[in-house]
Amino acid sequence: MVELVQRPRNSSPRNNTVARTIPPARSRNTACMAFCKEHILLLLLLAVWMVEATTPTTALPPSPKPSPSQPHIILIVADDLGWNDVSWHNSQVVTPHLEALARSGVLLEQSYVQPICTPTRSALLAGRYPFTIGRQHSVLYPMEPTGLNLSLTLLPQSLKAAGYSTHAVGKWHIGFCSWDYTPTKRGFDTFYGYYTGAEDYYTHSRRPSQLRSEDLWWSAKDAGTSPAGTPPAVMSAAGTSPAGTSPAGTTRLGYDFRNNIQPDHSVDGIYSTYLFASYIERLLSSRNPDDPMFLYLPFQSVHSPMQVPDNYTKPYSHIHHKQRRTKLGMVSAMDDAVGKLVTALKASGHYNNSIIVFTTDNGGPTVTSGNNWPLRGNKSTIWEGGTRGAAFVHSPLLPNPGTVSHQLLHVTDWYQTFMGLAGGVAPSDIDGVDQWAAITGATPSPRTQMIYNIDNTTHFSAGIRVGDYKLLVGDPGPGEWTPPPELTTIADQRLSTDQVISTVDPSVMSTMSHPVETEAGAVVRSTLDPNQPHLMQATGSSHDTDLTDPGRSGDSSDRVEPERTGREAVHQPKRVLNARKTFGGPFLLRVPLAEPDYEYDSLDEWKGVERPANEVLVREEVSPRPSEVADEAENITNSSDISGRSLSGGVESEETIRQLLELFNTSLPQIRLFNITADPEERSNLATLEVEVVKELLLLLQQQMSRYVPADIKPIDPHGNPSNWQNNWSPGWC
Repeated sequence: MVELVQRPRNSSPRNNTVARTIPPARSRNTACMAFCKEHILLLLLLAVWMVEATTPTTALPPSPKPSPSQPHIILIVADDLGWNDVSWHNSQVVTPHLEALARSGVLLEQSYVQPICTPTRSALLAGRYPFTIGRQHSVLYPMEPTGLNLSLTLLPQSLKAAGYSTHAVGKWHIGFCSWDYTPTKRGFDTFYGYYTGAEDYYTHSRRPSQLRSEDLWWSAKDAGTSPAGTPPAVMSAAGTSPAGTSPAGTTRLGYDFRNNIQPDHSVDGIYSTYLFASYIERLLSSRNPDDPMFLYLPFQSVHSPMQVPDNYTKPYSHIHHKQRRTKLGMVSAMDDAVGKLVTALKASGHYNNSIIVFTTDNGGPTVTSGNNWPLRGNKSTIWEGGTRGAAFVHSPLLPNPGTVSHQLLHVTDWYQTFMGLAGGVAPSDIDGVDQWAAITGATPSPRTQMIYNIDNTTHFSAGIRVGDYKLLVGDPGPGEWTPPPELTTIADQRLSTDQVISTVDPSVMSTMSHPVETEAGAVVRSTLDPNQPHLMQATGSSHDTDLTDPGRSGDSSDRVEPERTGREAVHQPKRVLNARKTFGGPFLLRVPLAEPDYEYDSLDEWKGVERPANEVLVREEVSPRPSEVADEAENITNSSDISGRSLSGGVESEETIRQLLELFNTSLPQIRLFNITADPEERSNLATLEVEVVKELLLLLQQQMSRYVPADIKPIDPHGNPSNWQNNWSPGWC
């Protein structure tokens, strides 16, 4: 038998062991026992030595932590939040938590979304332009038997394949008639929220209708089973509704709130913003922060109905417009929930390896006191006011905190950007690009053009952006500029013009830079004039702006913009805007004086409807076309002008444009061209001056039309009525 022993130090270095012969034993058993006694202890000591040799001791310096390869991704989507409904664009808005995140992150000042809800959510989660997947025209109705195309691989599915846990908290609104359309079948591990597009914030219910034009979420005829008509002033600060609960043992008709796939009736009566914040606190405290997480938080706020605990309206008591006070109170309640989210991220150990993205889903609906000033248009339009969204990125991982990015970004880009951060692979057919290097200031944006929308469902409407230029073809929707009610009061129409003007808050007036004249000759200035200081006192490069100085500045004394020449010449209206005949107020306001609660669902429902007696209607918020609004402070090129002598591009260019227009539609009302960099408020139509640019952008639109898919619109199916599903809005009927 041979035993390994250590060689003396002066032995050959090639082998540190030598063989030693064990003396012969009297018998095999004796030899075995001797071996065991002598060597068991040696083997144990050798094992201990090997373990210690491979285990670092406390005396060794700690190993450097690896850079985070898969950050937690938190995507927050506000519903119907206008450009001017946040504090970094409007000093009258109280959103301290959001502003703190924005100011210490990267503010995205050219982040674009779709004009209405379902199209934006489809583009966000699928990474595709809605016109390529049939979701370009309208929202999904509760009893519409369809949803976001099941052949698409959604963002949570791709992140899940990359090793992420995925959680959706809030509003879904991309289909639920079949379980296959619902969140937990489309890549989310958990879901806490509601399927439909709008409902009561407290009762989490909306009533069904067989007709699109009568798609009510609540009817006052059923006030005994719903408190939706309770004025916000009597809603308790605790976020609970004091009255209107369902009879014992029954479910409200049209109830819609789920914990994963089960209806959760325990939350009936609790304000939804509170519910979402509390759920996220529990979720984060229960999970391991070392495991990568995708948290999708599409708030109900600040979509109608106009409801908020009354304590949130108190900071806005100086505003003389009740509905605007409620709207901004809803914004502040959402801000509180975001504050709770950030606190929970830090307490649970997730924050240091997190990336928070905040965006709205579309522009603010002025019909329910959303505001996009000084941008033109509102929700449902493809003007800047309907598509340029308030957005930012915040993360401790950012190398450039406190900057403003003016680079082009589209909602489809988040898919590819998140997959790049996650180290995963996005589908090859998506329209988005990875924007992370541009967001962090390392490179210019890879996006130089985008499609606002293409919709040929009832009439042709399209928008395209290439570089500085934006081309609108067809009817883009109502194109007014809407100063916010906090600039003046319209509550008492008996006030004279001078009295109204005197109510303008001087601190707000000092932030305005573009002039809008009133009947009395007073001047209100907007915030987007490139020749004037930005609201956030931005300085720095043309792409990213340092926010180290958070001060606001502006000059309200100048009545005329500096003159511009050449291509960037911007026409300024010399006439005084007068909306008194239409709205009875001194400003060109689109905030209805009667504060109606009815709203609209598609991009072409401009005309108002009569409100049935004793009913309050809430639909997707698309502003009706006003009968008389002085909203065209621009040179407009009609379709008849395209072939006329007023164009300077020559016969060949005119013929090319005419042929292209025939491909889209034979009865196009208008073509508009804007230099968005020089004219972000879309006040100067350059179509008659830049014919070659018009032709180039029309050719690009023609190329995109090859990808056009007709809108997926299905007739309302009565099988989806919640009365068939124990009064719950439920999948299983398509």
